[in-house]
Amino acid sequence: METQPGQVKLVRDAVDAEQASFEEFFAAAWPRLFRALLLLTGSAHEAEDVAQEAFLSLLERWDRLDHGTDLEGYLFRTALNSYRSLYRRSRLAAKRVLAPGQAGTDPFEQVSERESAVRLLLGLTPRQRAAIVLTGIEGFDYRQTGAMLGVKETTVRTLVSQARARFPKETDGSDE
Repeated sequence: METQPGQVKLVRDAVDAEQASFEEFFAAAWPRLFRALLLLTGSAHEAEDVAQEAFLSLLERWDRLDHGTDLEGYLFRTALNSYRSLYRRSRLAAKRVLAPGQAGTDPFEQVSERESAVRLLLGLTPRQRAAIVLTGIEGFDYRQTGAMLGVKETTVRTLVSQARARFPKETDGSDE
């Protein structure tokens, strides 16, 4: 399946789940999971820890899992559960500001825009932030996001709507 410019290529489109090795699945799923967790946690270190924990959990069950099911959804659900546990243990994680990483490689304007976007996301409740990241940034539909978050599809729609209402009007220009 070819992706159009601006579309996200899903792991299920890149890896045949029936014949995939864990290494192939990891290579295809890591960037998307890490990016989502980075936006959820606001910390590259925490995002990497949660992602590694989720992949380790998946690897431990790899031979017992039904590879015909949505392994990426299972991975994201595992990661989100791990993140929620981390969040409960330390509410400070939601208040951290995303470190720009290698500031020397990004133009100042891009760093400023990234920090503004992260501040907007961190101003949301954890559930709203998860709903926005999974639907608006990672491209999951409301049904998939609901399954990952353990809520109904309508709850996801409500969370997304509430989150968008909290954004300043000038950032509300959606391109959908």
